[in-house]
Formats: sequence, C-alpha cells, structure tokens
Amino acid sequence: MRKSLVSTAAALLLAFGAAGAQAQVSITNADFELSVVADDTFDTVSNLGYGNVEWGWLGGASKIVDVGGQQMAQVVGGDVIWTSFAASSAGNYNLTFDTAGDGYFTLFNLDTSSTVAQAFIQNATTTQYSTTFALTSTDNYRLYFGTTPLPPTFSGSMTVDNVAITQVLAPVPEPESYAMMLGGLGALGLMSRRRLKSRV
Repeated sequence: MRKSLVSTAAALLLAFGAAGAQAQVSITNADFELSVVADDTFDTVSNLGYGNVEWGWLGGASKIVDVGGQQMAQVVGGDVIWTSFAASSAGNYNLTFDTAGDGYFTLFNLDTSSTVAQAFIQNATTTQYSTTFALTSTDNYRLYFGTTPLPPTFSGSMTVDNVAITQVLAPVPEPESYAMMLGGLGALGLMSRRRLKSRV
C-alpha cells in the first residue's frame, strides 16, 4: 500500500510538472533586432536582404526602424512581410505582438490553403495585440503582416515588434497545491496503516 501511494504521488507530481511546460513556436528574428541598423536610423528590408531580416516580403518597401536602440518592423505602402513556422504539437496557441498604426495580420495554413485567423488592427499608439486560435501539429503555417489605411486615421503604415506564438497550456499549480496533495496522500497512508494494524 505504501509503495502504491508513493508511486501515485510521483505520477501526480510528474503530471503537474508537465502541465507547467511552455511550448513556443520558433519565429526567427521576432524582435527585428539587427546590428546593421544603427540607433535612430532605418533601412528597407529589400536593401537589408532576407539573410538579415529573416522574414519574407512582397514589395520590399517595409523598413527596420531603430528608435533609441530598440528596433521594429514598419510595414508601409501596401507592403506585406511574412514568416513561416510549424506548431510543435496540436492545440490552442496565443499570438501576441506589439503594434501601432493601421494594418492587419493573417495566419494562413499552407497545407490546407485556408485562413486560420485574421484581423484588421488600428492603433494610434503602441499597444500589445493578443488572440488565440487552434493549430494542427502536422501542418505548416505562414504569418503575414500588411498595411491598409483605415478610417478615421488613414495611416499607411503599421509597426510590429516582439512577435510570439505560444501554446496555451494548463496552469502550473501553486506550491500550496502540492503541499495539500502530499498531505492528503500522507493522511491516506496513515489511515491504511491503522486499518492494517487493527486487523492484525
């Protein structure tokens, strides 16, 4: 009985530990930091080239802009930038990025040729955008950022920074939860021990 309680406790602890793991999709250069762009300057993605930016583009007019040492992508003039990735496992994922200006994002499933998520974004000042969607582990995806002027601001550009797609997993239990679980298992062990003694 004692061995079974110990193995049960170990299994529960492993399960709780696994639930706390964070699976994050790998997006290359998600913060657009480039050493070739000096502080408070900018350069177009077409001039920098794919090897530096590591994002694809449509027209190449978009820029990597540096403001006080922090860099970001600025999608302009109807241009589009994109990156491809695959999910590590099937499930719900959360997309977050910092943005300002007018534009849109589209998440596209390359294998099924279907749109997974899409939204028009309008922010006069920088804010963090967040949305959740389901991904299939066997499929390949492409995330697009583009511009379109939206009323009432009619801005022809949108900045994007700190792009992340993270799997939504079960929350990690607090230390108190572990203590209560182990205490309960200990009490069960004592009760079973007393029962065995009373039978003898």
